[in-house]
Amino acid sequence: MPLRSLHLANADVSTYIFLQLASAWNAARAWCWQRRDFFAPALLVALAGFTRFWRITTPNELVFDEIYFSAFANNYLQHTTFFDSHPPLGKYLIALGIRFFGFVPLGYRAMGALFGIGVVVLIYRLGTKLFNSRGVGFLAGLFAALEGVLLVESRAGLINIFAVFFSLAAYDLFLRSGDAAPEKPCWLYLAGAGICIGAAAAVKWIGAASFGVIFVVYLAAKAGREWKWAARWLPSAGPLPQLSHIHPDLFLACCALLPLVIYCATFSIHLNQIPDFHFFELHRQMFGYHAHLQAGHGYASPWWSWPLLQRPVNYFWHVDAATQTTSTILLLGNPAVWWLAIPATLFGVWRAVVRREFGPAFAVLALALHYLPFVLISRASFLYHFMGALPFTIILLADAIHRLWQTSGIRRELAALAVVAIILCAIYFYPIWTALPIPVGAFYQRMWLVSWI
Repeated sequence: MPLRSLHLANADVSTYIFLQLASAWNAARAWCWQRRDFFAPALLVALAGFTRFWRITTPNELVFDEIYFSAFANNYLQHTTFFDSHPPLGKYLIALGIRFFGFVPLGYRAMGALFGIGVVVLIYRLGTKLFNSRGVGFLAGLFAALEGVLLVESRAGLINIFAVFFSLAAYDLFLRSGDAAPEKPCWLYLAGAGICIGAAAAVKWIGAASFGVIFVVYLAAKAGREWKWAARWLPSAGPLPQLSHIHPDLFLACCALLPLVIYCATFSIHLNQIPDFHFFELHRQMFGYHAHLQAGHGYASPWWSWPLLQRPVNYFWHVDAATQTTSTILLLGNPAVWWLAIPATLFGVWRAVVRREFGPAFAVLALALHYLPFVLISRASFLYHFMGALPFTIILLADAIHRLWQTSGIRRELAALAVVAIILCAIYFYPIWTALPIPVGAFYQRMWLVSWI
Protein backbone atom coordinates (compact mmCIF):
# COMPACT_ATOMS: atom_id res chain seq x y z
CA MET A 1 0.00 0.00 0.00
CA PRO A 2 1.40 3.45 -0.85
CA LEU A 3 2.57 5.53 2.09
CA ARG A 4 0.01 8.31 1.40
CA SER A 5 -2.84 5.77 1.33
CA LEU A 6 -1.62 4.30 4.64
CA HIS A 7 -1.72 7.76 6.29
CA LEU A 8 -5.24 8.33 5.02
CA ALA A 9 -6.37 4.97 6.33
CA ASN A 10 -4.89 5.72 9.78
CA ALA A 11 -6.59 9.12 9.79
CA ASP A 12 -9.93 7.53 8.94
CA VAL A 13 -9.51 5.01 11.76
CA SER A 14 -8.58 7.75 14.26
CA THR A 15 -11.54 9.85 13.18
CA TYR A 16 -13.84 6.85 13.49
CA ILE A 17 -12.57 6.03 16.99
CA PHE A 18 -12.90 9.66 18.08
CA LEU A 19 -16.47 9.86 16.76
CA GLN A 20 -17.39 6.62 18.53
CA LEU A 21 -15.90 7.83 21.82
CA ALA A 22 -17.68 11.18 21.49
CA SER A 23 -20.95 9.38 20.75
CA ALA A 24 -20.49 7.10 23.76
CA TRP A 25 -19.66 10.11 25.98
CA ASN A 26 -22.77 11.99 24.82
CA ALA A 27 -24.92 8.91 25.35
CA ALA A 28 -23.49 8.38 28.86
CA ARG A 29 -23.97 12.04 29.71
CA ALA A 30 -27.57 11.97 28.48
CA TRP A 31 -28.22 8.76 30.43
CA CYS A 32 -26.81 10.30 33.62
CA TRP A 33 -28.75 13.53 33.09
CA GLN A 34 -31.98 11.60 32.72
CA ARG A 35 -31.22 9.92 36.04
CA ARG A 36 -29.91 13.00 37.81
CA ASP A 37 -32.52 12.57 40.55
CA PHE A 38 -30.54 9.49 41.57
CA PHE A 39 -26.97 10.44 40.77
CA ALA A 40 -26.96 13.84 42.51
CA PRO A 41 -27.94 12.50 45.96
CA ALA A 42 -25.84 9.37 45.37
CA LEU A 43 -22.76 11.52 44.84
CA LEU A 44 -23.57 13.51 47.98
CA VAL A 45 -24.08 10.29 49.97
CA ALA A 46 -20.70 9.01 48.79
CA LEU A 47 -18.95 12.25 49.76
CA ALA A 48 -20.73 12.54 53.09
CA GLY A 49 -20.15 8.86 53.84
CA PHE A 50 -16.42 9.14 53.19
CA THR A 51 -15.93 12.31 55.25
CA ARG A 52 -17.98 10.96 58.15
CA PHE A 53 -16.81 7.33 58.33
CA TRP A 54 -13.14 7.56 57.34
CA ARG A 55 -11.10 7.15 60.54
CA ILE A 56 -14.24 7.49 62.65
CA THR A 57 -12.70 5.32 65.37
CA THR A 58 -9.97 7.93 65.91
CA PRO A 59 -9.42 8.88 68.66
CA ASN A 60 -9.94 5.60 70.43
CA GLU A 61 -11.39 7.26 73.53
CA LEU A 62 -14.40 9.28 74.63
CA VAL A 63 -14.27 12.92 73.56
CA PHE A 64 -16.16 15.94 74.92
CA ASP A 65 -19.77 15.07 75.88
CA GLU A 66 -19.39 11.48 74.71
CA ILE A 67 -18.52 10.85 78.35
CA TYR A 68 -22.19 11.57 79.09
CA PHE A 69 -24.28 10.63 76.07
CA SER A 70 -22.43 7.46 75.06
CA ALA A 71 -22.25 6.37 78.68
CA PHE A 72 -25.98 7.03 79.12
CA ALA A 73 -26.70 5.02 75.96
CA ASN A 74 -24.68 2.12 77.31
CA ASN A 75 -26.50 2.40 80.63
CA TYR A 76 -29.75 1.50 78.88
CA LEU A 77 -28.13 -1.68 77.60
CA GLN A 78 -26.62 -2.45 81.01
CA HIS A 79 -29.86 -1.60 82.88
CA THR A 80 -28.07 0.97 85.00
CA THR A 81 -29.95 3.86 86.60
CA PHE A 82 -28.88 7.44 85.90
CA PHE A 83 -30.25 10.97 85.54
CA ASP A 84 -30.21 12.75 82.18
CA SER A 85 -31.31 16.34 81.62
CA HIS A 86 -32.34 15.65 78.02
CA PRO A 87 -35.11 13.46 76.57
CA PRO A 88 -33.98 9.90 75.82
CA LEU A 89 -34.37 9.28 72.07
CA GLY A 90 -30.86 10.38 71.11
CA LYS A 91 -29.34 7.95 73.60
CA TYR A 92 -31.58 5.14 72.32
CA LEU A 93 -30.15 5.67 68.84
CA ILE A 94 -26.56 5.67 70.11
CA ALA A 95 -27.39 2.52 72.09
CA LEU A 96 -28.49 0.86 68.86
CA GLY A 97 -24.98 1.29 67.43
CA ILE A 98 -23.44 0.01 70.67
CA ARG A 99 -25.75 -2.99 70.53
CA PHE A 100 -24.32 -3.96 67.13
CA PHE A 101 -20.64 -3.06 67.51
CA GLY A 102 -20.07 -2.92 71.26
CA PHE A 103 -19.04 -0.06 73.55
CA VAL A 104 -16.21 0.98 71.25
CA PRO A 105 -15.76 4.14 69.15
CA LEU A 106 -17.46 2.63 66.10
CA GLY A 107 -20.35 1.51 68.28
CA TYR A 108 -21.18 4.85 69.85
CA ARG A 109 -20.35 6.93 66.75
CA ALA A 110 -21.87 4.88 63.91
CA MET A 111 -25.48 6.08 64.26
CA GLY A 112 -24.44 9.73 64.37
CA ALA A 113 -22.50 9.25 61.13
CA LEU A 114 -25.46 7.57 59.43
CA PHE A 115 -27.82 10.33 60.50
CA GLY A 116 -25.21 12.89 59.47
CA ILE A 117 -25.34 11.48 55.94
CA GLY A 118 -29.12 11.71 56.14
CA VAL A 119 -28.86 15.39 57.08
CA VAL A 120 -26.87 16.07 53.90
CA VAL A 121 -29.52 14.31 51.79
CA LEU A 122 -32.36 16.19 53.49
CA ILE A 123 -30.63 19.54 52.94
CA TYR A 124 -30.35 18.58 49.27
CA ARG A 125 -34.06 17.72 49.15
CA LEU A 126 -35.12 20.89 50.95
CA GLY A 127 -32.95 23.10 48.76
CA THR A 128 -34.45 21.48 45.67
CA LYS A 129 -38.00 21.80 46.98
CA LEU A 130 -37.84 25.33 48.36
CA PHE A 131 -36.24 26.86 45.26
CA ASN A 132 -37.54 24.39 42.67
CA SER A 133 -33.97 23.84 41.49
CA ARG A 134 -31.82 20.73 41.55
CA GLY A 135 -28.81 23.02 41.17
CA VAL A 136 -29.60 24.78 44.44
CA GLY A 137 -30.27 21.45 46.11
CA PHE A 138 -26.99 19.95 44.94
CA LEU A 139 -24.97 22.98 46.04
CA ALA A 140 -26.71 22.97 49.43
CA GLY A 141 -25.96 19.26 49.90
CA LEU A 142 -22.35 19.77 48.79
CA PHE A 143 -21.83 22.63 51.24
CA ALA A 144 -23.44 20.59 54.04
CA ALA A 145 -21.13 17.65 53.31
CA LEU A 146 -18.12 19.99 53.54
CA GLU A 147 -19.28 21.90 56.63
CA GLY A 148 -17.24 21.45 59.81
CA VAL A 149 -19.84 21.68 62.58
CA LEU A 150 -22.16 19.16 60.92
CA LEU A 151 -19.15 16.94 60.20
CA VAL A 152 -17.71 16.96 63.72
CA GLU A 153 -21.09 16.34 65.35
CA SER A 154 -21.74 13.48 62.91
CA ARG A 155 -18.47 11.76 63.82
CA ALA A 156 -19.04 11.77 67.58
CA GLY A 157 -21.35 9.96 69.97
CA LEU A 158 -23.45 13.10 70.54
CA ILE A 159 -27.13 13.84 70.03
CA ASN A 160 -27.43 17.18 68.22
CA ILE A 161 -27.27 15.61 64.75
CA PHE A 162 -30.35 13.49 65.51
CA ALA A 163 -32.44 16.55 66.38
CA VAL A 164 -31.32 18.28 63.18
CA PHE A 165 -32.18 15.21 61.10
CA PHE A 166 -35.70 14.83 62.47
CA SER A 167 -36.46 18.55 62.13
CA LEU A 168 -35.35 18.57 58.49
CA ALA A 169 -37.31 15.39 57.80
CA ALA A 170 -40.43 17.00 59.28
CA TYR A 171 -40.07 20.01 56.98
CA ASP A 172 -39.48 17.84 53.93
CA LEU A 173 -42.54 15.68 54.58
CA PHE A 174 -44.78 18.64 55.42
CA LEU A 175 -43.87 20.54 52.26
CA ARG A 176 -44.42 17.46 50.13
CA SER A 177 -47.86 16.90 51.65
CA GLY A 178 -49.07 19.65 49.31
CA ASP A 179 -48.00 17.53 46.34
CA ALA A 180 -49.70 14.39 47.62
CA ALA A 181 -51.14 11.96 45.07
CA PRO A 182 -53.79 9.23 45.50
CA GLU A 183 -51.13 6.54 45.96
CA LYS A 184 -49.52 8.64 48.71
CA PRO A 185 -52.30 10.67 50.33
CA CYS A 186 -51.79 13.90 52.20
CA TRP A 187 -52.36 12.38 55.64
CA LEU A 188 -49.48 9.96 55.13
CA TYR A 189 -47.00 12.82 54.63
CA LEU A 190 -48.50 14.78 57.51
CA ALA A 191 -48.33 11.78 59.83
CA GLY A 192 -44.68 11.31 58.89
CA ALA A 193 -44.04 14.99 59.61
CA GLY A 194 -45.75 14.65 62.97
CA ILE A 195 -43.68 11.60 63.92
CA CYS A 196 -40.51 13.52 63.05
CA ILE A 197 -41.61 16.58 65.06
CA GLY A 198 -42.14 14.39 68.10
CA ALA A 199 -38.83 12.62 67.52
CA ALA A 200 -36.93 15.92 67.20
CA ALA A 201 -38.34 17.12 70.53
CA ALA A 202 -37.58 13.71 72.06
CA VAL A 203 -33.89 14.24 71.28
CA LYS A 204 -33.65 17.84 72.54
CA TRP A 205 -36.43 20.23 73.47
CA ILE A 206 -35.28 22.77 70.89
CA GLY A 207 -36.47 20.24 68.31
CA ALA A 208 -40.00 21.43 69.08
CA ALA A 209 -39.15 24.53 67.04
CA SER A 210 -39.96 22.41 63.99
CA PHE A 211 -43.62 22.44 65.06
CA GLY A 212 -43.50 26.23 65.33
CA VAL A 213 -42.19 26.58 61.77
CA ILE A 214 -44.78 24.20 60.33
CA PHE A 215 -47.60 25.81 62.33
CA VAL A 216 -46.72 29.31 61.11
CA VAL A 217 -46.52 28.13 57.49
CA TYR A 218 -49.89 26.38 57.78
CA LEU A 219 -51.50 29.47 59.34
CA ALA A 220 -50.10 31.58 56.52
CA ALA A 221 -51.52 29.17 53.96
CA LYS A 222 -54.98 29.28 55.53
CA ALA A 223 -54.88 33.07 55.96
CA GLY A 224 -53.92 33.57 52.33
CA ARG A 225 -56.88 31.47 51.28
CA GLU A 226 -59.46 33.00 53.61
CA TRP A 227 -58.51 36.71 53.58
CA LYS A 228 -57.53 38.67 50.49
CA TRP A 229 -55.78 41.35 52.54
CA ALA A 230 -53.51 38.69 54.06
CA ALA A 231 -52.66 37.26 50.65
CA ARG A 232 -51.09 40.60 49.70
CA TRP A 233 -48.40 40.09 52.36
CA LEU A 234 -47.70 36.43 51.68
CA PRO A 235 -45.56 34.74 49.01
CA SER A 236 -47.37 34.80 45.69
CA ALA A 237 -45.91 31.46 44.56
CA GLY A 238 -44.97 28.20 46.23
CA PRO A 239 -46.89 25.41 47.98
CA LEU A 240 -49.10 27.64 50.15
CA PRO A 241 -52.24 27.22 47.96
CA GLN A 242 -51.88 23.43 48.13
CA LEU A 243 -51.17 23.43 51.87
CA SER A 244 -54.23 25.61 52.49
CA HIS A 245 -56.48 22.69 51.49
CA ILE A 246 -55.36 20.62 54.48
CA HIS A 247 -58.26 20.38 56.91
CA PRO A 248 -57.49 21.92 60.33
CA ASP A 249 -58.57 18.76 62.14
CA LEU A 250 -56.19 16.66 60.06
CA PHE A 251 -53.37 19.13 60.62
CA LEU A 252 -53.88 19.23 64.39
CA ALA A 253 -54.16 15.45 64.64
CA CYS A 254 -51.00 14.78 62.61
CA CYS A 255 -48.79 17.74 63.47
CA ALA A 256 -49.83 18.54 67.06
CA LEU A 257 -51.41 15.51 68.74
CA LEU A 258 -49.28 12.82 67.09
CA PRO A 259 -45.96 14.53 67.98
CA LEU A 260 -47.10 14.74 71.60
CA VAL A 261 -47.92 11.02 71.60
CA ILE A 262 -44.57 10.17 70.02
CA TYR A 263 -42.69 12.37 72.50
CA CYS A 264 -44.38 10.77 75.51
CA ALA A 265 -43.95 7.26 74.10
CA THR A 266 -40.18 7.67 73.86
CA PHE A 267 -40.00 7.84 77.65
CA SER A 268 -41.53 4.39 78.13
CA ILE A 269 -38.17 2.55 78.10
CA HIS A 270 -36.55 5.16 80.32
CA LEU A 271 -39.32 5.16 82.92
CA ASN A 272 -39.52 1.36 83.00
CA GLN A 273 -35.80 1.06 83.60
CA ILE A 274 -35.36 4.10 85.83
CA PRO A 275 -38.53 4.48 87.94
CA ASP A 276 -37.03 7.09 90.28
CA PHE A 277 -39.44 9.75 88.95
CA HIS A 278 -42.78 9.57 87.17
CA PHE A 279 -43.18 11.36 83.82
CA PHE A 280 -44.12 14.81 85.15
CA GLU A 281 -41.67 14.78 88.04
CA LEU A 282 -38.90 13.77 85.67
CA HIS A 283 -39.68 16.76 83.47
CA ARG A 284 -39.72 19.06 86.47
CA GLN A 285 -36.26 17.79 87.39
CA MET A 286 -35.00 18.20 83.82
CA PHE A 287 -36.33 21.73 83.54
CA GLY A 288 -34.94 22.64 86.94
CA TYR A 289 -31.50 21.41 85.93
CA HIS A 290 -31.39 23.67 82.86
CA ALA A 291 -33.04 26.62 84.59
CA HIS A 292 -30.55 26.69 87.46
CA LEU A 293 -27.39 25.76 85.57
CA GLN A 294 -25.04 28.71 86.04
CA ALA A 295 -21.65 27.10 85.49
CA GLY A 296 -19.42 28.81 82.95
CA HIS A 297 -17.18 27.18 80.37
CA GLY A 298 -14.02 28.22 78.58
CA TYR A 299 -15.52 27.46 75.17
CA ALA A 300 -18.93 29.05 75.81
CA SER A 301 -19.99 31.81 73.45
CA PRO A 302 -22.94 34.24 73.24
CA TRP A 303 -25.70 33.62 70.71
CA TRP A 304 -24.93 36.70 68.61
CA SER A 305 -21.38 35.48 67.94
CA TRP A 306 -22.32 32.14 66.36
CA PRO A 307 -22.93 33.29 62.75
CA LEU A 308 -19.60 35.15 62.93
CA LEU A 309 -17.83 31.90 63.91
CA GLN A 310 -16.00 33.63 66.73
CA ARG A 311 -15.58 30.82 69.25
CA PRO A 312 -15.22 27.13 68.37
CA VAL A 313 -15.30 24.25 70.87
CA ASN A 314 -12.33 21.94 71.41
CA TYR A 315 -13.54 18.34 71.62
CA PHE A 316 -10.12 16.64 71.69
CA TRP A 317 -6.47 17.68 71.90
CA HIS A 318 -3.34 15.54 71.90
CA VAL A 319 0.30 16.45 71.21
CA ASP A 320 2.92 13.86 70.35
CA ALA A 321 6.10 15.28 71.87
CA ALA A 322 8.31 12.88 69.92
CA THR A 323 7.06 13.93 66.48
CA GLN A 324 5.82 17.41 67.38
CA THR A 325 2.44 16.65 65.81
CA THR A 326 -1.00 17.34 67.17
CA SER A 327 -4.30 15.51 66.80
CA THR A 328 -7.33 17.64 67.52
CA ILE A 329 -11.06 17.73 67.01
CA LEU A 330 -12.24 21.32 66.88
CA LEU A 331 -15.92 22.12 66.44
CA LEU A 332 -15.29 24.85 63.91
CA GLY A 333 -17.42 25.58 60.88
CA ASN A 334 -16.12 25.91 57.35
CA PRO A 335 -15.22 29.63 57.35
CA ALA A 336 -16.08 30.07 53.67
CA VAL A 337 -19.57 28.64 54.27
CA TRP A 338 -20.29 30.58 57.45
CA TRP A 339 -18.97 33.97 56.42
CA LEU A 340 -20.41 33.88 52.90
CA ALA A 341 -23.74 32.81 54.41
CA ILE A 342 -24.07 36.14 56.25
CA PRO A 343 -24.68 38.32 53.14
CA ALA A 344 -26.61 35.43 51.55
CA THR A 345 -28.94 35.33 54.56
CA LEU A 346 -29.46 39.10 54.45
CA PHE A 347 -30.26 38.77 50.75
CA GLY A 348 -32.72 36.01 51.65
CA VAL A 349 -34.41 38.25 54.22
CA TRP A 350 -34.82 40.96 51.58
CA ARG A 351 -36.32 38.49 49.12
CA ALA A 352 -38.65 37.12 51.78
CA VAL A 353 -39.92 40.53 52.93
CA VAL A 354 -39.81 42.66 49.79
CA ARG A 355 -40.22 40.17 46.97
CA ARG A 356 -42.37 37.74 48.98
CA GLU A 357 -40.68 34.59 47.67
CA PHE A 358 -41.66 31.38 49.43
CA GLY A 359 -38.25 29.64 49.43
CA PRO A 360 -36.35 32.44 51.17
CA ALA A 361 -39.32 33.13 53.46
CA PHE A 362 -39.46 29.52 54.67
CA ALA A 363 -35.68 29.35 55.14
CA VAL A 364 -35.57 32.64 57.07
CA LEU A 365 -38.52 31.58 59.26
CA ALA A 366 -36.92 28.24 60.10
CA LEU A 367 -33.57 29.91 60.76
CA ALA A 368 -35.19 32.42 63.13
CA LEU A 369 -37.24 29.90 65.12
CA HIS A 370 -34.29 27.56 65.61
CA TYR A 371 -31.93 30.42 66.50
CA LEU A 372 -33.75 33.19 68.36
CA PRO A 373 -34.95 31.09 71.34
CA PHE A 374 -31.34 31.07 72.54
CA VAL A 375 -31.54 34.85 73.00
CA LEU A 376 -33.64 34.13 76.09
CA ILE A 377 -31.27 31.55 77.58
CA SER A 378 -28.84 32.86 80.19
CA ARG A 379 -26.90 29.63 80.83
CA ALA A 380 -23.63 28.85 79.05
CA SER A 381 -24.24 28.23 75.36
CA PHE A 382 -22.02 26.91 72.60
CA LEU A 383 -21.52 27.06 68.86
CA TYR A 384 -23.31 23.74 68.35
CA HIS A 385 -26.56 25.34 69.52
CA PHE A 386 -26.66 27.03 66.11
CA MET A 387 -26.98 23.64 64.38
CA GLY A 388 -30.76 23.83 64.00
CA ALA A 389 -30.48 27.09 62.05
CA LEU A 390 -27.32 26.15 60.14
CA PRO A 391 -28.99 24.10 57.35
CA PHE A 392 -31.04 27.11 56.30
CA THR A 393 -28.07 29.46 56.12
CA ILE A 394 -26.46 26.80 53.90
CA ILE A 395 -29.54 26.60 51.67
CA LEU A 396 -29.73 30.39 51.35
CA LEU A 397 -26.03 30.48 50.46
CA ALA A 398 -26.52 27.77 47.84
CA ASP A 399 -29.36 29.70 46.26
CA ALA A 400 -27.39 32.96 46.20
CA ILE A 401 -24.40 31.28 44.53
CA HIS A 402 -26.66 29.49 42.06
CA ARG A 403 -28.28 32.78 41.09
CA LEU A 404 -24.85 34.32 40.51
CA TRP A 405 -23.83 31.35 38.39
CA GLN A 406 -26.88 31.81 36.16
CA THR A 407 -25.72 35.31 35.23
CA SER A 408 -22.63 36.14 33.19
CA GLY A 409 -19.36 37.98 33.54
CA ILE A 410 -17.79 38.67 36.90
CA ARG A 411 -20.82 37.44 38.87
CA ARG A 412 -20.48 33.99 37.37
CA GLU A 413 -16.78 34.02 38.17
CA LEU A 414 -17.55 35.02 41.77
CA ALA A 415 -19.93 32.07 42.08
CA ALA A 416 -17.25 29.68 40.86
CA LEU A 417 -14.70 31.29 43.19
CA ALA A 418 -17.05 30.85 46.17
CA VAL A 419 -17.52 27.13 45.47
CA VAL A 420 -13.77 26.62 45.05
CA ALA A 421 -13.13 28.51 48.31
CA ILE A 422 -15.58 26.28 50.18
CA ILE A 423 -13.96 23.11 48.82
CA LEU A 424 -10.43 24.32 49.58
CA CYS A 425 -11.41 25.39 53.11
CA ALA A 426 -12.90 21.95 53.73
CA ILE A 427 -9.66 20.26 52.63
CA TYR A 428 -7.57 22.69 54.67
CA PHE A 429 -9.54 22.33 57.90
CA TYR A 430 -10.41 18.63 57.59
CA PRO A 431 -7.40 17.52 59.73
CA ILE A 432 -8.52 19.59 62.74
CA TRP A 433 -12.09 18.35 62.37
CA THR A 434 -11.10 14.67 62.42
CA ALA A 435 -7.98 14.31 64.63
CA LEU A 436 -5.73 13.77 61.64
CA PRO A 437 -2.14 14.27 62.92
CA ILE A 438 -0.48 17.43 61.61
CA PRO A 439 2.54 19.47 62.77
CA VAL A 440 1.80 21.76 65.70
CA GLY A 441 2.76 24.73 63.54
CA ALA A 442 0.25 23.67 60.91
CA PHE A 443 -2.47 23.68 63.54
CA TYR A 444 -1.71 27.26 64.57
CA GLN A 445 -1.62 28.31 60.92
CA ARG A 446 -5.27 27.30 60.80
CA MET A 447 -6.16 29.48 63.77
CA TRP A 448 -7.15 32.52 61.68
CA LEU A 449 -8.71 34.32 64.67
CA VAL A 450 -7.21 34.68 68.13
CA SER A 451 -10.56 33.63 69.62
CA TRP A 452 -10.25 30.22 67.91
CA ILE A 453 -7.39 29.19 70.20
